[in-house]
Amino acid sequence: MKKSVLTVLSIIASSLALPLLASGPHGTQAGWPIDDSANILITDAVADRMAQSGAGWIRLHFRFGPYTSDTAQFYSTYDTIVNRLRSRGLQIVGLMSNESWPGSQTDWQANNWENTGGDGYNTYIDGFGYAFARMASHWQSSVKYWEIWNEPNCWNSNPSPGVYLGCSYIYPSNFAALLTHCHSQVHFYNNIPVTVISGGLFGHDISGFSSGNAGADYLSSTYNVGINNTGKFAWTMATYGQYPLDAIGQHIYINQGGAVSSTWFGTYLDYVHNVLTSWEGAGSSKKTWMTEFGWTTASVSESTQSSNLGTAYNVMNGKNYLKSGLQFQMDDNPPGNAYYGLFRSDLTKKPSWTTFNSKTTYQGKRSNGVTVTAILNYFNNNGGMSVHGSPYDNGGTAWAHWWDYGYVQDFDGGSIGQCAIFDTGHRVAMGFWQTYLQGGNHSYLRFPTSDEYGYGAGTRQDFQGGYMTWDPTNGVIVH
Repeated sequence: MKKSVLTVLSIIASSLALPLLASGPHGTQAGWPIDDSANILITDAVADRMAQSGAGWIRLHFRFGPYTSDTAQFYSTYDTIVNRLRSRGLQIVGLMSNESWPGSQTDWQANNWENTGGDGYNTYIDGFGYAFARMASHWQSSVKYWEIWNEPNCWNSNPSPGVYLGCSYIYPSNFAALLTHCHSQVHFYNNIPVTVISGGLFGHDISGFSSGNAGADYLSSTYNVGINNTGKFAWTMATYGQYPLDAIGQHIYINQGGAVSSTWFGTYLDYVHNVLTSWEGAGSSKKTWMTEFGWTTASVSESTQSSNLGTAYNVMNGKNYLKSGLQFQMDDNPPGNAYYGLFRSDLTKKPSWTTFNSKTTYQGKRSNGVTVTAILNYFNNNGGMSVHGSPYDNGGTAWAHWWDYGYVQDFDGGSIGQCAIFDTGHRVAMGFWQTYLQGGNHSYLRFPTSDEYGYGAGTRQDFQGGYMTWDPTNGVIVH
């Protein structure tokens, strides 16, 4: 249940040699993690730049590249990448897309309800879902969030009424079947503790601003067909009490030629969230993940890109249903004509890097920007991001926040697991933290006045109102 204090100290000591890293609940992505020859593109240098940027989260695309299936070599290759990111305290949102299982658009659109009257399930979805279950099981200790499909509503051809082709378009009935298969694999047939995020809806203003262009109408159609036509969503609700998505993925690419409208950016977020609450109730706790947004400096100036990034994060930070915003993407990619990066192709920083770092760095900060020095210093001097991970919302926001007796900040994703740093300049972690949160222990103990230290056959930590001890025989005891 509990590591020894010597183990904790060795973790901290080994991490002190790492560069000072920033962290927060937001993040970025690197594009392809491997190329079509299986060369790993997320090198140590790339991972370092990610960790130093302010990102707490990385969206990792589990594309097959040269692999024809999730072979042993596929797992070995991605183990290297996952371990590389996690060793720096970076948390991972795994993406499974149409590049994560072999097949064509004809395959994944087969048996759709919209044009053939089918239930949306097909051979492609069958194989995709079982592969997802294998991947989720393999990485269940290190990748706890998975996004299923990328931009399911994106198409570039409408050759006849009701027929959509190109991009990654999958009919709502197929998408409902895909989500049902994947979600039930991890939450019903197998006990794999991961969060399933529905694939990021493509939001744009190509033909103007609307709920349809935000992706909200597509999401509503997915609920409707899954509940009222094919019965896929109805089955999960009847069988295990929930619809087959734990969070909503969203992408916003609006005002691509100039300054972004904060009003429309927020409205697009609301459009999609309101679909969720209309089908699942106003009290739904399911969050939105902004898994892509950005502006290319092929279309706007670097200063406009920077300003837009700041505006977008200001809007997202004002939405209590928004879990995380993952900027697209960290580096410019000239061969792909994609200049969305925080870094130019020569790896010099654009102005947007500074904005990103400012908006995504949460450690030791209150929501008004005021620094709680004791929390920040403890984070920096005791292992930083690799030990603590990133600030997260454990009920009091991801910022340093007031909790009865002073300021505290919650962290997750580091080598010691969930913990909290207090304005007394001390941390509570592991078994002591679990016990501290139980019953009236917080009220009795109040805030820590020491770190955990060796005591008899175990460890002890002192608090304003008492102390806790741990030893192998008795476990944790509150005194």
